Amino acid sequence: MELKINLNKISMWLAYNCMFLSIICKMLYQINLNSTIRVLGYGLQAFTIMCLLLQEILNVRRIKIWGTNIILWFLIMYQFIVSLNKGTIYLPYTFIDIILWPLIIITYSEYVYRTNIETEKKNKSLIYYCLMCAVSIPLIMIHLTGNGNIGQVIFLTYFCLTALPLVLLLVEKEKYRNLYIVFCVAILVASTKRTGTMALLFGLLVMAVLNAHIQGSLRKKWKQYFSIFLVICIGSIVLLYLDKNSSLQIFERFSRLSTDGGSGRDVIWNIVLQAYKESNFMERAFGHGFQSVYYSLRPGGFSRFAHNSYIEYLYDYGIIGLALLLVFVVSMIAFTVKLMNRKSKYTPVMGLLLVITIFLGMFSYFFEESNIIQPIAVSYGIILGLARKEGKENEI
Repeated sequence: MELKINLNKISMWLAYNCMFLSIICKMLYQINLNSTIRVLGYGLQAFTIMCLLLQEILNVRRIKIWGTNIILWFLIMYQFIVSLNKGTIYLPYTFIDIILWPLIIITYSEYVYRTNIETEKKNKSLIYYCLMCAVSIPLIMIHLTGNGNIGQVIFLTYFCLTALPLVLLLVEKEKYRNLYIVFCVAILVASTKRTGTMALLFGLLVMAVLNAHIQGSLRKKWKQYFSIFLVICIGSIVLLYLDKNSSLQIFERFSRLSTDGGSGRDVIWNIVLQAYKESNFMERAFGHGFQSVYYSLRPGGFSRFAHNSYIEYLYDYGIIGLALLLVFVVSMIAFTVKLMNRKSKYTPVMGLLLVITIFLGMFSYFFEESNIIQPIAVSYGIILGLARKEGKENEI
């Protein structure tokens, strides 16, 4: 009996599992601050990159020339060239943060185009998602008690948000999909993260409207619209009850958005934009290098990101780097419109992906590090591959 070893499947199996295990490690680290867990998390991310690169090497002759993938390869190379030129290489962070999320989209889109999504991958996604939700509970408790690195502790609950589209994409049974949506809403509301909660609620609304749009008959469409109205009413009642009978102060925190500048984001944005204006021509065109806002500029005297990926890219990689990023985002919007026009079954999840991408890109740190963006990148890659397989979106 001859034993056949499929390196393609093995490398993707390892990449998929190592990515999610690295996420779990990052979340667990904020609970006990064990440096071994932190190192393991970065090690798993580095190994994920190796597996994805192996996949690209194994299939170099079968790689399709697609516009989105070309943009992402240019983005990777451009960031490395600028960072090398500016001497802003910080290992392993530069290697991981620049390569991982674009490579995930590239590799998964090509892999799914050539093969089918394994049932095992679907089942494991549910297990990993349940683990992320479970680990989020102690993170929320630490945050609400004011212990630990408060910002980073609660930030990692965003993994429950960014992994939700992947779960909705892979899970077929409606009751399970709804259950995981409820889990995610509960986690985000309890976390008191305003950006994440708004992204989730607005994203679910967009997803529901798009789901109604792709329905065949008018009766089915109105049934979907009535369901949306019903869910909004029930959700509003639940939120009012929680706000009144708990210490989460949900509506009070949202009401302070106009006065606290989004927890000081407006101040950080002004500092970064002013520093960009004062830069020389070459720095405005090509940037200051990898995560220079965090490592060099340090807004307000602290090592922190710009809390806006587009402003961050403008400072780190100049107008050229920002343009490359925006071309990718616009290509995803155009891709979603095409899916919507032909009423593809992937349209609702793609709408949710776009809303999360735009919200977190504008009000958090999303593209500049391969962290919470990882599950989103897998979802983009899978949908791109499935759509290309249908033979109707080969130009994307």
